[in-house]
Amino acid sequence: MKLALKFILLLFLIPIFGHSQIVNIENKRLSAKKEGFSGSLDVHGNFTVNTKTLLQFGTAVKLAYLKGKHYALILGDQTIVKSGDESFINKGFEHLRYNFQFKDSGRVVYEAYHQGQFNKVQRINMRLLLGTGFRFLVLDQNNYQLNLGSGFMGEYEELIEGGNSTDILSANYISFDGQFFDNFGMNTITYFQPKLADWGNYRISNETSLRFRFNQHLTFKLVYQLAHDSRDIEGVRKTNYAIKNTLSFNF
Repeated sequence: MKLALKFILLLFLIPIFGHSQIVNIENKRLSAKKEGFSGSLDVHGNFTVNTKTLLQFGTAVKLAYLKGKHYALILGDQTIVKSGDESFINKGFEHLRYNFQFKDSGRVVYEAYHQGQFNKVQRINMRLLLGTGFRFLVLDQNNYQLNLGSGFMGEYEELIEGGNSTDILSANYISFDGQFFDNFGMNTITYFQPKLADWGNYRISNETSLRFRFNQHLTFKLVYQLAHDSRDIEGVRKTNYAIKNTLSFNF
């Protein structure tokens, strides 16, 4: 009940703004090429250097629906972390998104989305966001695609032993996807999210993935992630990175 009230408060305080974990939604959206339902189930293992050296195992689920100019996406992810002899649930998120592609241009997409997450290593007890913006297709040639995105997001965040805050941020990203061979491709995306009231307070991240496709259903991905948060939070590194190996089943 308390969580629901906080989300309702967010709806009234922020007139539809958006983007943040930072989750690579662009990479997941690029695979949506056929109408109707599609999805994937990922199983991944990670090695992370953060406040500790951690081994991680997790699953991720994607369900998408494409019909004409309309696209809806639901994502879920949860990771189990093992540090020494201790195992615990470390982080997770859920993401809901709606896209509308403008008919005249075919290169401009309107986006609206909601996301909820927690991340104990980053000292995030709960983060809720609601957002909107536009995505622009800059390059679309054969197997190569370049996109730019910009918009706003409203964010409610509770830190573990750090209070809570409500902010409005600018949400920007640039992404490139290339399919160099039938069984090998690459995707890279960089996000930049400064607070509108204080541009010196920002988050920036990059995710680059190499994908090796065995067949139409099975793909192996090697993913490198880098994230930087300019805030000074006790016990939390400002810059973190992770290397992730993922086996993905697509349907």
